[in-house]
Amino acid sequence: MHRPVIAIISTGGTIARQAMDPRDTVDYAEIGTSLGGSDLLAALPEDVQARFVVRGIPFSSCDSVEMTLSRWFDLASLISQTVATQPDLAGVVITHGTSSLEEAACFLDLVLDVPRPVVVVGAQRPASAISADGPANLYAALLVASAPQAAGRGVLVVSNNEIHAAQEVTKASTYQLETFRSPDFGPVGMIEANRVFFGRGMGPRRHIGWPQGYGPGGEIPRVDICYSHAGADGVAIRAFAHAGARGLVSAGMLPGMCTPAENAAFDAAVAQGIVVVQASAGYCGGVVRRQELLQRGILAAGHMRPKQARILLALALLGGADTNAIQSLYDMP
Repeated sequence: MHRPVIAIISTGGTIARQAMDPRDTVDYAEIGTSLGGSDLLAALPEDVQARFVVRGIPFSSCDSVEMTLSRWFDLASLISQTVATQPDLAGVVITHGTSSLEEAACFLDLVLDVPRPVVVVGAQRPASAISADGPANLYAALLVASAPQAAGRGVLVVSNNEIHAAQEVTKASTYQLETFRSPDFGPVGMIEANRVFFGRGMGPRRHIGWPQGYGPGGEIPRVDICYSHAGADGVAIRAFAHAGARGLVSAGMLPGMCTPAENAAFDAAVAQGIVVVQASAGYCGGVVRRQELLQRGILAAGHMRPKQARILLALALLGGADTNAIQSLYDMP
């Protein structure tokens, strides 16, 4: 039997945490202990393990709320080096905490250019919990990473037997297992009866690549998110600008609108040379660059949610892209 070779790069998170009490699905993050990549694999039945040749590569054991763009650059570099130096790999699986998993997946998808499938996977329950979902999710991720049809689709997120495109997925529930969803276009595939199915193709993919000249520890442009609400007075916007933000993403009221005071603060930011992107705080739906935004020099995030729009803007600014090029990336479906 052919055994596909998969690299598992572990970065911590719930999938790699355990508590003393199997009923604990809440406090483990603060008082639990961490597992290594080999421990995650050991949780799978032996006959499942026997289907793959797994190479465990530790990256970190931190919680996903501790992740930064700088750390994800390091992770992207490790993934690229791993694929380049191990030509027999069928694919790569990244275990990651779910709190910032959608941001990590989006970042990797925008930066990476590797010829093997890259799958990001996490868990909602710690490894010690009753009916822990980590082993099932990890097994599904191994199946997808070893599937030839997964190649060329960019970074994928696997959870609850569904396959999602990295730039479309969001975490929708705090504790439920079906937390990862792609609200606008739905999952791209599923894992069913130990088989991988892709139900739809992938359109043109937003891709920036590794920013030229960036090295480990290099400076990354500050980009902040401003959450709009009734009565918002623009104080946060001015504070971010004062802190040195080179870009601002507005998580606006649907369909991408702000209060008059916020609009005035954003206009002042644009006048200072700060790139402002109008997004929506809503669960689904896009923001169109309507005439009013165009006249004010504000970009529209399209179907990217604020957190993902922030990552794209930071990478684009780091690479020296102008506003027209950035808007073209946001305009992609």
